Amino acid sequence: MKKIILASVSLFVVLTIAAIAYLYVNLSPVSPQANFQAFVINQGEGLSLIGSRLKKAGIIKDENVFILYSYYMGLNTKLQAGSFQLSPAMTVEQVIQKLSTGGSHDYWLKILPGQRIEEVAAKFAVDGSTIDPNQFAYLAKDFEGKLYPDSYLIPEKYSAQEIIDYISGNFSTKTQSLFATHTSKLSNEELIILASVLEREARTLESKKMVAGILLNRLEIGMPLQVDATVQYAKDTFGYKKLGGKWTSYDFWQPVGTNDLQIQSDFNTYTNPGLPPYAICNPSLDSLTAAANPTDSDYLFYITGNDNQMHYAKTLDEHNLNIQKYLR
Repeated sequence: MKKIILASVSLFVVLTIAAIAYLYVNLSPVSPQANFQAFVINQGEGLSLIGSRLKKAGIIKDENVFILYSYYMGLNTKLQAGSFQLSPAMTVEQVIQKLSTGGSHDYWLKILPGQRIEEVAAKFAVDGSTIDPNQFAYLAKDFEGKLYPDSYLIPEKYSAQEIIDYISGNFSTKTQSLFATHTSKLSNEELIILASVLEREARTLESKKMVAGILLNRLEIGMPLQVDATVQYAKDTFGYKKLGGKWTSYDFWQPVGTNDLQIQSDFNTYTNPGLPPYAICNPSLDSLTAAANPTDSDYLFYITGNDNQMHYAKTLDEHNLNIQKYLR
């Protein structure tokens, strides 16, 4: 019995020493070379993912030790999103301390699906911003539809043009496969325009694909698209210009009234045939996918009812019945 107890104690001691040695080794720096590198924690990233990425970047030796020590230090929920300069010469404790005390003065820019350029530019109209929102809107005017909706960590030193290049570069990366493989008769630019309309007109991928098919049916027979979102775009464009360009506080995308349908604008698809001249907002990948993969149907009309569901019709009479049933 004594031998069993002695063996158990000895095994415990050995395992304890091994565990301590393992922790000691993996808490120590990866390398004595202080080669600093940028490491970005994106918003919403969890401790496990951060640890995995730190190990992959060669900044720490063991992601599990990083996670355990973060809990030991009580900082497991205190790691911050941002850009950090880290080195493989730092201990795990130093890395955790650095990640929990804030990174550089880089900042996050979040672009939501369906926002137009002026709405994105207005995000720079804050105290301390070095970016002139008017300059950003002017430089980005040819990039409507290509400011990919996403969260961006913007380096503090970036100019307005560099920010636009950075964001539109992400658009190119995210859409490269789609544009290379789609079989639509529309050009890439036309797909972007159609996707921007879908973004404002429908919510789910399924409904966007159905609406895409309906709008293409209208184009095929020469029927005006008659899309309210394009009238909203035209209305808002006139609206903030009347305010002297004070769009930083302008409330975009207000409901369209009957009188608005006669607005004199190339974007008014009630009075002009075909697609708008260019995109009316910045669409999500879902909308771009729907534009490239429309659902084939005989429908020519659609509405979003008060029940928040899409309702489709083949004839004007059926469409009017849907209006009576789902909108009144």
